[in-house]
Amino acid sequence: MKKTLKLTSLLFTLILAVSVVFTGCGNGRKDSTTKGTTENNNASGTTEDNLVDDAEDAVDDVADGVGDAVDDIANGFDNYDDAHDYLLNRLQNDDKDGKYEVRNETKDEQEYKDGASGYHFEIYDTSDDSGKKYGDFYVDKDTGKIYKRNTKTEKLEEYKK
Repeated sequence: MKKTLKLTSLLFTLILAVSVVFTGCGNGRKDSTTKGTTENNNASGTTEDNLVDDAEDAVDDVADGVGDAVDDIANGFDNYDDAHDYLLNRLQNDDKDGKYEVRNETKDEQEYKDGASGYHFEIYDTSDDSGKKYGDFYVDKDTGKIYKRNTKTEKLEEYKK
């Protein structure tokens, strides 16, 4: 899975970079033979060059952000806050109507099954006034996988939705 995510992010970044190069190459300036037209082209060429530079910077920033996000998921999480944000975003994306809150926080790394450690989260559904517990979740610090404790069997199961 790690290799697939890295390969996908690398391929996405490469496609984005190639697109920027071709877009930038298509904005070439055409000089005219008259002095007035040449001066106007130079003025607008500078603006176009600035816009192209700004667009390239924006694409680079987006590519860096995507790469960082993919690296976090593929390589696990270095700290509690990143795992916390990832879990809540994932739950919110899976259930657009749900609103979730973490209670009884322990920011320390915990072993949740033999040889695997990560961060524990008690998640409560706050979309209504019941304040019902949604479940116990664990985010693996090394793989970034999310596990949920099955309340009937008390076993951890990989969270997939």
